[in-house]
Amino acid sequence: MTDFNRRPVFDAVRTIAGSLSQGQVDAIDRAIDIGLGRAVPRAQIGLTASDFEDAARSLGCSVAQIRAVWEVESGGGWFKDVRADILAADGPGGFIDGPNLPKILFEAHVFDRETSGRFRASHPNLSSRTWNRKLYVGGQGEWLRLNRAMQLDRRAALRSASVGGAQIMGFNHQLAGFDTVEAFWDAMKVSERAHLDAFVAFIRNRGLVSALRAISNRHADCISFAKGYNGSGYAANEYHIKIARAHAKYAA
Repeated sequence: MTDFNRRPVFDAVRTIAGSLSQGQVDAIDRAIDIGLGRAVPRAQIGLTASDFEDAARSLGCSVAQIRAVWEVESGGGWFKDVRADILAADGPGGFIDGPNLPKILFEAHVFDRETSGRFRASHPNLSSRTWNRKLYVGGQGEWLRLNRAMQLDRRAALRSASVGGAQIMGFNHQLAGFDTVEAFWDAMKVSERAHLDAFVAFIRNRGLVSALRAISNRHADCISFAKGYNGSGYAANEYHIKIARAHAKYAA
């Protein structure tokens, strides 16, 4: 339930009990969810061989083809033992919460597009007319960039970051099978299997099934997928080469 504001609850508890440990925050979160009739499972990190086999069977491709994309996009979809300053960004019970969070990358050029450039002058590190690699801070710090952007325009910010094992952009939430960007993020924070299911839906809806099935150890065979999935900048970032290399490892 994304329209329930948990902050007043945590503010009241802190007034009575003082500072809270992460374990206490998690316990209060679960109690609120139970009270709302919304049972939210703990983050399920990692994928099994069976998970990849199910996805490959669904798309009619090989496990090696999916695992190659997974490795190149994220190398595993989660941060573990999230830094204290990240968790403190919006306080206990906020959007950034829990000991584990999915990997993300905030895209300033997308945020600029989503907000018609109105934050370009005031927040040049968050809004850029063109893609600029120098704006990335990398790792968990990308959550701080997302948090700052959410203070400016929440919906635009959530549409402007890629998330999870397959690094699907928020603005692609419908292609990934979610009606709203909030629902997409809620699912991405639950399990890596949800990341994989979103990837399967995205590949189908984006018309990339044939391109995925064509992936092989040869760079040339990976171009169609790399371009369709990562855009025109695929060559500069050598995505087709990286995918071919990863495929060779898993196909072996």
